[in-house]
Amino acid sequence: MDTNVPVKASEPLSECKAEELEMAGACIEFIHDLINNPSSKLVLDMDWEILGEYRKRVKKTDIGKQFFRWLYTYVNQMDVINDMVKLERTGGEYTAFPKDKELEEFDHADRKFIALALSHNEKPPLIQAADGKWLGFAEKFKKYGIHIRFLDMNYANSKYNKKIRNKRR
Repeated sequence: MDTNVPVKASEPLSECKAEELEMAGACIEFIHDLINNPSSKLVLDMDWEILGEYRKRVKKTDIGKQFFRWLYTYVNQMDVINDMVKLERTGGEYTAFPKDKELEEFDHADRKFIALALSHNEKPPLIQAADGKWLGFAEKFKKYGIHIRFLDMNYANSKYNKKIRNKRR
């Protein structure tokens, strides 16, 4: 799960832009479903990079606190063998991230999520909320068995159009 999912869920709706309200609502719903489903799983890295990012960026609002309460309980009970992955690096790059010319422009800060999914035996889907740039890579990642689920496809498309397509014109 990309960090922007719990970040947007924990952001007070009064602070969201009008065009973000549906996406933020989808994030809140996703987090509620995650924390209320006893069979929910979240794959994390053994070096706690992703957990650290969650700690830095998720707001301590009611839903943020609920998420962390669930997360810390989950971490204490998780199956370390099956639900944690060691993210290997060489020269600052995640070794599991595909060496593919079509993926060279993918955000370096987000590569840990792709490397995590590729390193896990189940190749779990990646949940994405607010980063439209991922939309331009979703099809390319499918050839590696990585599926990206956008919680609000309309929002992802609008962000992608603003950031990527409009720059090409």
